[in-house]
Order: sequence, then C-alpha cells, then structure tokens
Amino acid sequence: PVYWILPVLYSIAGLGIAIVNDFKSIEGDREMGLNSLPVAFGVDGAKYICAASVTLTQLGVAAYLYLLGESTYALILLGLILPQIYFQAT
Repeated sequence: PVYWILPVLYSIAGLGIAIVNDFKSIEGDREMGLNSLPVAFGVDGAKYICAASVTLTQLGVAAYLYLLGESTYALILLGLILPQIYFQAT
C-alpha cells in the first residue's frame, strides 16, 4: 500500500495546484470555449474545489502517517494544516 497511497494522495493535491493556474486565463478560456473549472463552476466554486482538494489530501497524508505509527509527524502536519483551513475559510 505504501507505493500507491501517497502518489494517489499527492496526485489529488496536484489537481488543486493545477486549478490555481486556471484562474489566470478565465477570460481566454471563455473566448476559446474551454470549460476549465473556473469557467464551469465560477471563481468561487473553483476556489473551494481547489482548496478542498489540497486540504483533504493533506489530511489524508496526516491520517496515513498516523496509521503508520508516525504520530509525531502526523500531528506536526495537522498543526500546519489547521491554520491553513482557518485562512481558507476567512
């Protein structure tokens, strides 16, 4: 499981990071008829999809570390994620 869990989780996080680049070209995407996430869901919808994919992935990695017995690293990661969640929500 170690060999596929982390790549899957970080691929989901990569989706969130890739969405960030879509925000730069919303007007161009509309003109070209491309259905990027910001065009399809609007800026707010895409913003929440982006934040959720990154945050849920990080929480998944923290949970996975905890299950592996690496509770110190899991708690450190969780301590870094909590302020991120707060600032995403405000």
